Amino acid sequence: MASAATTRTLTDLSGPKGLPLLGNLLQLDLKQLHRVLERWSDEFGTLYKFELGRRPVVVVTDPELNQTILRNRPKLYRRLGTIEPVFKDMGITGVFSAEGEDWKRQRRMTAHALDAQHLRQFFPTLIKVTQRLRNRWNTAAARESAVDVQQDLMRYTVDVTTNLAFGYDMNTLEKAGDVIQEHLEKIFPLINRRINAVFPYWRHFKLPADRALDQSLVAIRETITGFVTRGRARLAAHPELAAHPTNLLEAMLAAPLEGDAAFTDEEIYGNVLTMLLAGEDTTANTMAWMIHFMIEHPEAQARMRAEAGAVVGSAGMLSQLADAERLNYIEAVTNETMRLKPVAPILFLESNEDVEIGGVAVPKGTALFLLTLHGGLQDIHFGAADQFRPERWLATAPAAGCPHNAKAFIPFGTGPRFCPGRQLAMVEIKTVMAMLCTEFEVAKTEHSQPVTEVFSFTMMPENLLVRFQRRPAA
Repeated sequence: MASAATTRTLTDLSGPKGLPLLGNLLQLDLKQLHRVLERWSDEFGTLYKFELGRRPVVVVTDPELNQTILRNRPKLYRRLGTIEPVFKDMGITGVFSAEGEDWKRQRRMTAHALDAQHLRQFFPTLIKVTQRLRNRWNTAAARESAVDVQQDLMRYTVDVTTNLAFGYDMNTLEKAGDVIQEHLEKIFPLINRRINAVFPYWRHFKLPADRALDQSLVAIRETITGFVTRGRARLAAHPELAAHPTNLLEAMLAAPLEGDAAFTDEEIYGNVLTMLLAGEDTTANTMAWMIHFMIEHPEAQARMRAEAGAVVGSAGMLSQLADAERLNYIEAVTNETMRLKPVAPILFLESNEDVEIGGVAVPKGTALFLLTLHGGLQDIHFGAADQFRPERWLATAPAAGCPHNAKAFIPFGTGPRFCPGRQLAMVEIKTVMAMLCTEFEVAKTEHSQPVTEVFSFTMMPENLLVRFQRRPAA
């Protein structure tokens, strides 16, 4: 609740000047939205406002305030109100966009499906999928061909997700031509456009991108319907799975048999699609950014290689899950990558009731954009913040005069809606990087264009074409 001592209101907040009716809409480049908002923060401070049409949006970049807001979900804050209807229009009624009791019910099941026990059981399958990625890159190395590494990693993460969450091996890594990723990748850019739109134009007329999305959603639904049909057949053939489901899909299908509330067909579809999107996009882009930094910083690549070689030896692959914990420097590179290139540089929320944020009275229903990248790039929070220094994550205590504010680092969020897939993501990353570092040298292609950031609800690299070269046997 807003304090009686509050001295400021939204009208007192500074921000960029806009136009009547449109507000700051014409100043926003959606593909660079995070950078636009960060530049405004440099000018107007860590708490400011802009306008989407007539709607005020409060931007928060202060790490302490962001932590407080995230820890007070779902009571005081929720995801931006436009997210749920935008997702519903696409048929995505899953745990990401759900609120209230619906979220609690779906969250419990999702967290259970991604817990440590299931991950240990899944590890041999993870290695099998990683071996396929190695084979794909072996072929590319033999042909001396340029590799769109982000696309390869998206195939990898979809294969991991479908195996773990749905018990189905899509094996897109060994397929040529159209794969489901080509349909999935159309979703996030349209989510980004629609949640920032002044009105829901797509319900009245369709742009070419909207029509392409509709076609992709038909193809995705057909694929997911296949997952569900096979899952129901497994449960019918093996009724004992109802008491001990082996994956998320089985758990959702078996819920009414175990006394829990049944999931509707749309909830099942929505959560399957949510898992595909979350499992594919965020982890794949983090690994792609890591490879970018490995190329830009060969000394880091060499140190990663030495560590991976000491852990995995001549096998070139992790042999047991516990070995992932020994890859401390690779974990440090992962953290430094997520500090400099977080795949979620903006979190879109709104207030559930009248609240106070940083001494400002914020009315119920106000849109809040939390910038997670900006704080991590400030020297007051991290020493030499603009520099790639993985070693900062290995120190047991910050060096004198070299700040290290962990509150300014929230790649998986924090509070009750902390990402349940964090452990899976870290194991995927370490498994792939251990393989990559022991088996290959990775470098830029000739005449490479600069690698740039593209924001489409998540942040991904563009122009990241690389060449793989086999390392000689030790």
